[in-house]
Order: sequence, then structure tokens, then C-alpha cells
Amino acid sequence: MFVTRRIALCTVVAMGVRTGPAAAATPPTSVLTTLDGEAFLLRDSARLALAEGVALKADDLFDVPAQARLARLEQNDGVDIALGPDTRALLAPRLAGARGGARLYLLSGWLKLSAPAGTRARVLSPWLDVSTAGGTVVLWLHAAGASLFAEAGEATVQRPAGGEAVVLQPGELFSVPAGGTAPPERADRPSRAFLGALPRTFMDKLPSRLARWRDQAVEPQAAGALSYAHAQPWIDAEPALRRAYLARWRPLARQPEFRRGLVSGLKNHPEWGPILSPPEPRRPPY
Repeated sequence: MFVTRRIALCTVVAMGVRTGPAAAATPPTSVLTTLDGEAFLLRDSARLALAEGVALKADDLFDVPAQARLARLEQNDGVDIALGPDTRALLAPRLAGARGGARLYLLSGWLKLSAPAGTRARVLSPWLDVSTAGGTVVLWLHAAGASLFAEAGEATVQRPAGGEAVVLQPGELFSVPAGGTAPPERADRPSRAFLGALPRTFMDKLPSRLARWRDQAVEPQAAGALSYAHAQPWIDAEPALRRAYLARWRPLARQPEFRRGLVSGLKNHPEWGPILSPPEPRRPPY
């Protein structure tokens, strides 16, 4: 159990922010400090049960089921990342170019990111790339698209394909409809739909618990085999992510169940074609 102090979500503190991504040479140290409910970690070829105090690594994949309430990561530079119910995320994604140096990639669900003054933090998603310095943002990826709320401080948002960056002021909501045909919408306050769906745990101001786990080694426990169903949302993610992590899943293709899944869904990940059915070697001329 942890003590929380209820605060209004829309309380904002205006703070300055610099634009443009700042990529760290190495990802900051991350620890799962708060867990409310059951959540899982996909690491290499294993599926593990998360627990408070687990030290996290770059490329760790988080699976927070709909029944869970909160999985909170704290980083040693003061950045605080909360994952809500029904959420999948990747820590320190290995993407190059303008999308490099991000803290997290949110594939689906809810994320709340808070950065201390003077520290820039970026998160990526299929719909929106977001950064803030000294601010707090809430990002929600849902069936109808994506919604970003600047809870405190300014937030810079940009579409993954590029284009002009938009700077949100505290209290503003930025929404991108699914399908990419309709233009983004900007509002000076969160919508009823957003507030109605918002995880209640995101309205709590949680004290830092990082010091509690600083000198304790907590190991995640095995939680059964990593099946194709567990990996499939990532195998079918956006092309840049699929290419970057192709080697990660390749050893699992030797397992019959995993291979059947790859073959049946090949149209969603065509880069697996040459791996699953390699071309015949050329015969030397006679």
C-alpha cells in the first residue's frame, strides 16, 4: 500500500520548455517502484511477472492488463512514468534519427509522464511523439485515435511522420483521430470523454519511492512461456519498430506455435517472409 494525496488533475504550473529532442548517451536507470495489480514484463525470450523494486532495462516490454490499475517507473534523473490499465509500452526504444533518445514507446493504453525542471523527457507512439521539460503530460491511445493532455507545464507534440511541432500550453488537449484522414483537434480543456476514461490513479500525486529500492535487488519471476499472442502486438507494430526488433523475435520462430502465428499473420509483418521461407541457394553453374 502507498499513501497518496488527491489533487485536481487540471491544476497547472506554467514552466518553460526548450524545443527539440535531446538524446541521452545511455538510458537513465529505471526501477518499477509502484505496482497496483498484476503486470508483466517481456524480456528477451521470457515472460516475467513484475514486482515492486525490479530494476528495468532498455528494450523491456511492459504488458499492463485491463484489470491492473497502475505500474509506475521512476528514473534516477527524476523522471516519473506511470502506465495505466490495458497498456503496452517499450522502455528506451532503439529507433534512430529524429526519433532516437526517447524514454518510452507507448504502443497502446495510458501513460503519464512527469519531468523535473530542467530535464527533458520524450515518449513516442504510433500517433504522436511528445516531449516536455519540467512538465506533466497524459497520453491516451485508444480505438478512436490518440489524445494528449498537458496537465502541467508546456508540451511539444509532433506527428511521427514529421511536420510542424505544436507547443501545448497547460490545460490544453490535443487529439488525433484514427485513420489519419481528419485533421488534429486542439482544445483549451480536456473533453468529457477523456476525463471519463482517465485512470483514477492518474489523479494521485505519489511521493517518490525510488530510494526505498536503491539497495535492494528484486528479480522478476517467470510467468509462463512467451507465446506468439504476447509478442504479436509488437511484431505487427509500425515498420520502424518491426525492423529494429526483428532479431529479438527471430529465435522464437523455431518454436512451432510461434512460427504458426508468424505464418498466419504474414501480411502484417512481410519482413518475416524471407526468414520463414528463405530462398533456395543458387546452384553453381556446370
